[in-house]
Amino acid sequence: MAVALDEYLVQIITGLARGSLLFLIASGLTLIFGALRVINFAHGSLYMLGAYITVWLTPAGGLENVWFWLVFLAAALLVGAGGAVLEVALFRPIYDRSLLVQFLVTFSIIFVVAGILREFFGAGTRTTSVPPLFDGAVEVLGARVPAFNFAFISVAVAVAALLWTILYKTTLGRLIRAVVSDSELLRLTGVNVDRLRTGVFVLAAFFAGLAGAVATLSGSVSPNMAFDSIISAFVVVIIGGLGSLPGAFLAAMLVGVAEALGILWVPRASIAIVFVVLVAVLALRPQGLMGARAR
Repeated sequence: MAVALDEYLVQIITGLARGSLLFLIASGLTLIFGALRVINFAHGSLYMLGAYITVWLTPAGGLENVWFWLVFLAAALLVGAGGAVLEVALFRPIYDRSLLVQFLVTFSIIFVVAGILREFFGAGTRTTSVPPLFDGAVEVLGARVPAFNFAFISVAVAVAALLWTILYKTTLGRLIRAVVSDSELLRLTGVNVDRLRTGVFVLAAFFAGLAGAVATLSGSVSPNMAFDSIISAFVVVIIGGLGSLPGAFLAAMLVGVAEALGILWVPRASIAIVFVVLVAVLALRPQGLMGARAR
C-alpha cells in the first residue's frame, strides 16, 4: 500500500519530537557518564518521577497556559533535589566498584521507584491534560501534526544550546571536563570534587525530570515508561558516542525518525529499524558518530 507524502511528513515530525524527548533523557546520561563514568540505568526512574510529579501538581481541571511552565519547572527542580540525595546515598559508594555492581544498583532503583509510584498512583496508565497552547494540531504543508510535538522539539533545542554553553563556555564546564581527565589532580588544586560530582548529577536529574514533565503532553503516563525510555536513551548515547553531547543530539534525532518511519515501513517490527541503525553505525564507527576514538 502506497504511503502519501503528507503521512511521511507527519511521521518525520513525530520522529523528531520523539528524538527530542530521547535527547532530554540522553543528555543527562551523557553528563553523568562523561563526568562520573557511571552507567546510570536509574536515570529512567528520574524521568518517570518527573512525569508523575507533574501529574500530581496538575489540578483536576488541567493546566492553563500561565501555569504550564511553572509546574514543569517545579517537577524538574524536585527531581533534581531527589537526584542530590540519590547521588550521595547510593552513587558515591559505587563510583569505584565494578560495572556489574553499578548495573545492579542502578537498575534496581528503577524497580523501587516504579513500585512506589504504583502504590500511590496505581498500576494502570493515567491520562494527562494538555494546556490550551499545545492542544489540537498544526497544519504543515497540508498535513496536520499534533501541536505538542513542536513543544518537544523546542525544549530539546533550548536544552541542547544551554548545555553546550555550560560545558564549553563556562568555568563549571571546564571543571566538569577536568574531573573526567584527572579527578585526583583536580582535587589537589583545591576543588571539591565530591561537590562537583553531586552538582553534575543534580543537573542531569533536573533534565530527566524536565523530560518526564514534557512527556505528559503526549497524553498519558504509566509505571512502565522508565523501562521503555531508558533502553532507547542508551541506544542514543551509544550511537552518538559515549560522553558526546552533540553526538547525543544527532543520534536522538536519527533514532526518533528511524522509529517513526519504521512504523510506516514495518509496523510489526518497527523497533528493529532502530537496532539496524545501531549496528550500522557501530560497524562503521565503533566509537559512535561523534565519540572519541579509544587510545
